[in-house]
Amino acid sequence: MLMYDMMTREVPLLRSKDTLGQGVALLRWSKLDALPVVDEEGYLKGIFTKSSVLDAYLAGSDLSESIARHFNPKVVTVEANTPYEVVEERAKQTSAGTGVVVDSEGKVLGIFTKVDMILALFRTAEQLAVKLNAVYRALPNGLIVVDQNQTIQSLNSAGEKILGLRQESLKGSCLDNVFPNLNWRDILKPAQNRLGIHARLNEVPVLCHVSPIDGKGGAVIVFQALNDLDQTAQELDATKRLYETLLTVTNIAHEAIFVVDDLGKITLVNEAACYFLGRREKDLLQKPIEQVSENIRLLRTLKTGMAETNEIQVIQGKTCIVSRSPIVRQGKIIGAVGKIVYQRIEEAKDVAERLAQMDSGLQFYKEKAGSFHRAVTFNQIVTVNSSLRRLKQEAEIAARGNSTVLLTGESGTGKELFAEAIHQASPRWKGPYVKVNCAAVPDNLLESEFFGYAGGAFTGAQKGGRAGKFAAANGGSLFLDEIGDMPLNLQGKLLRVLEDKSFEAIGSNESVKVDVRIIVATNQDILQKVERGEFRSDLYYRLNVINFHLLPLRCRPEDIIPLAEVFLERLNQEFNKQIRGISAAARQALNSHHWPGNVRELKNVVERAVNFAEGDLLDIEDLPFYLLEAKTKVSGSWGNGWNLESAHRHLDKETLEKALLKMNGNKSEVARLLGISRSWLYEKMRRYNMN
Repeated sequence: MLMYDMMTREVPLLRSKDTLGQGVALLRWSKLDALPVVDEEGYLKGIFTKSSVLDAYLAGSDLSESIARHFNPKVVTVEANTPYEVVEERAKQTSAGTGVVVDSEGKVLGIFTKVDMILALFRTAEQLAVKLNAVYRALPNGLIVVDQNQTIQSLNSAGEKILGLRQESLKGSCLDNVFPNLNWRDILKPAQNRLGIHARLNEVPVLCHVSPIDGKGGAVIVFQALNDLDQTAQELDATKRLYETLLTVTNIAHEAIFVVDDLGKITLVNEAACYFLGRREKDLLQKPIEQVSENIRLLRTLKTGMAETNEIQVIQGKTCIVSRSPIVRQGKIIGAVGKIVYQRIEEAKDVAERLAQMDSGLQFYKEKAGSFHRAVTFNQIVTVNSSLRRLKQEAEIAARGNSTVLLTGESGTGKELFAEAIHQASPRWKGPYVKVNCAAVPDNLLESEFFGYAGGAFTGAQKGGRAGKFAAANGGSLFLDEIGDMPLNLQGKLLRVLEDKSFEAIGSNESVKVDVRIIVATNQDILQKVERGEFRSDLYYRLNVINFHLLPLRCRPEDIIPLAEVFLERLNQEFNKQIRGISAAARQALNSHHWPGNVRELKNVVERAVNFAEGDLLDIEDLPFYLLEAKTKVSGSWGNGWNLESAHRHLDKETLEKALLKMNGNKSEVARLLGISRSWLYEKMRRYNMN
């Protein structure tokens, strides 16, 4: 408790020019024994007390006379941030009944009397009593309080549960009569702590600790049932054996293994890790991982929740193969584990070089074709949400087969990432991965896009013909995004390809056999389109072999900050910035938003913030304005009732016109605002005949 919490505030202030009559009137009105005297700027000059009034009266002063000669310039002052203990000590050393409370500059904030100190003492005692009562009720051990006559005063609820007795039946009873098997009088008489007393209370074997309350024989008896202690001991022994087993397993491994908690402090290392760093275990435990080695990057795993496997890094001057994985419990990252392979690297390099030689031809042609990029794997799909983590595991299992996969979910939930991760986890991962956005290709070109055409098939056709997406994906996977927008006439041809594993190019009578795995995605309710006759039911059931529904970001809020950290790291590299994190206020704003545009909207928000950020943290001022409001509202020409969520859901012509007007025709910004891709925006504009 500080002086600020104890002082009397809103005290009238006197000035030297005020009269004795004014001073007397203010003393009477405020019912105080003294008032501070200040100058024109509020700085303390002295104190005017009731004694000052009596002295002025005895000196024959008139009430119209100023108080300039009658206040006391010697004042006991205390700063507002002074702790209670210091105030108490100073109060004992002075005879003054009133002190003045000032700020660090010496301006008056209030006064402090010994009555205030007594009241503060009462408040402190009340708070202490409340805390002690809370401890008394929450204590897991039984507790009996007896007075100097060994009369039971109270029994807590834990004690009632252990003994099977009620406090009401024991209160006022003699301890010897209730629990006669021990001579409590001899135990309590020495008035000293007694530990480890074995007893039977109400036929329950217990272990007791006795502590005296005062020197007159009162005491507190704390007890615990021995069967509970035995069970705890067994659990501790099992935990110890499990820990020792874990240590043995980790020490057998040749890899250096580090485990850190959620603060990045090392909680476990094996012998190989100690050897790798050239330090003893006791010198590593509880040390921040970044102080031990700069390049292990477990803090990144704690921030993003992203697992990494077999990354090549140089640590401690050695080329290593490093893997990292988060430890997740109940949707929260509680730690991370890292594994460093640093022995027999030369053998691994030899194997890798031979594999690289075998794969170099394929990589060369991929790069030439402009399709080479870092493949998306399930490790790169960031989530700590238990449902989505389970879905990742199921998708990884499904990837091993050849069945068609249907991915559903709102726009921006990561369906495209899941599709590529399924391909990369499948036996087809060395084959081509081809993507087609069914909503972005004009209806009259979709068939040629899928199946290709023969030379001279139509006016303007490329000489010699052109292979379609099915042919390009032969031996690999074909991802059909926005399948709900595929025209009905093409749906029948797609069904035939799925059934026959063959197709005919436009203008050709030759049947082409293909081996393609189909992965499709949609943000629409396909069953409703089937009921309305807008989608073929036979095609739907042929596509819906394995269905994975991706959760929207609002249903997995624990993923917001890890995803934002991942985007921040990537954008730091892209924009050559050194933003080290996200401020607490910005985190709260991100967590409070509804995210109708899902992960795509979050990425756009972080990118926008990185562009505007000037400090080393993303702060709340860097975020878009609509994130700072309880609900996204648009004023003026946007009309009443319009918000980002409804706009994203409906995307009607009026919504697009308003968005284009708001963003001055900048289509990239409109797409980001609405949480959709630019290709989808262009397709919507085409359908509404908007130029």
